[in-house]
Amino acid sequence: MRLLIVLLIGFILYIIQNIVFRKNWSKGLQVNIDFEEPIVREGDKNALVEVIKNDKFLLLPVLQLKFSITRTFHFPKEKNATVTDQYYRSDYFTCRPFQIITRKYAFRATKRGEYKITSIDLICKDIFMNKSNFATSNEYSSVLVLPAKIRKEDLPDDIIRFTGDVVKKIKINEDPFEFRSIREYQPYDPMNHINWKATAKSDVLHVNTFNSTNRKNVVILLNLDMNLVRNSENLAEWSIRIASCLADSFLEEQIPVALYTNGSDYETDEMISVEAGCDDGHLRNIDIALARIKIKDVCPSFIKLMDEHIECDTDNEYVIVSNYRKEDFVDKFDELRKRGAKFTVIVPDYSYVNISPFSSNGPDSFKWNIDEEM
Repeated sequence: MRLLIVLLIGFILYIIQNIVFRKNWSKGLQVNIDFEEPIVREGDKNALVEVIKNDKFLLLPVLQLKFSITRTFHFPKEKNATVTDQYYRSDYFTCRPFQIITRKYAFRATKRGEYKITSIDLICKDIFMNKSNFATSNEYSSVLVLPAKIRKEDLPDDIIRFTGDVVKKIKINEDPFEFRSIREYQPYDPMNHINWKATAKSDVLHVNTFNSTNRKNVVILLNLDMNLVRNSENLAEWSIRIASCLADSFLEEQIPVALYTNGSDYETDEMISVEAGCDDGHLRNIDIALARIKIKDVCPSFIKLMDEHIECDTDNEYVIVSNYRKEDFVDKFDELRKRGAKFTVIVPDYSYVNISPFSSNGPDSFKWNIDEEM
């Protein structure tokens, strides 16, 4: 008889805990998965941060979190993660009453873009480890991966000379009474701008820079239509990095830069454009716009973009970054040149590809050799 009473009491307790657990396991439970840094650059390290808060008296003996994120994030190999079309992760926790648990998982961001965790699946076992309870958290977090930075020492000599000539041309009307800052000497800087005091302190040549009395803009036109289908994604990614690098070079000299492209925002489908500016946050604005570009199914005509943004009666400097160089592009190039437009084409392509100049009237195009495929 006692055994039956014990079994009956145990069964009643089991039913009660089952009802209580089912109704209350998710109350006061807060789960958040976020990125340690919301904006990083391609190739940089970042971390996922999991925070679980069990704000109640009920013990959660086994809580399982399941979510997925892009496979372009490289995590160390772990038993509770798999990589197929996505990176799938499943973590287990034991949550005591009123406990906060924080875990951090480092990874390397290897590809430009914006990435989101859109949902988290929660599975919780009851105290008797018999039944599973399910829920989904729709709180999402995102991280923006900016284009990779091209180091100055990796810049082609032709490009260094080209950017230096543009800077010299634009800054020919500098006001010697409007001092701006001191920076390291560049090959195109005049010797009379050298700051000998700063040079002596640092043991590196430094020059004074001045504000210009006649401000001109550099307008970068980025073409994401490729000359050939083969390796088009890699060439497009390099074109984006080059546009960012050029913007950085000119903004470092306080020259206003605008960016227009036939690539569209991956979420809004609107064509990406950044109006001219040179304030402290302008390069970040350009990089964020470049990070959000989708490179597949580029539809808008770049020829139309050239007509819209290249003005023949201005002193602006136009730089076109384009691997595409078919007949319609060359014809538009010749037409705008005859109308007096000032622009230069930078062609990103592999070192084994020969690039012919677009015309015989001086250095109007430069090749940017790409030696590695992603």
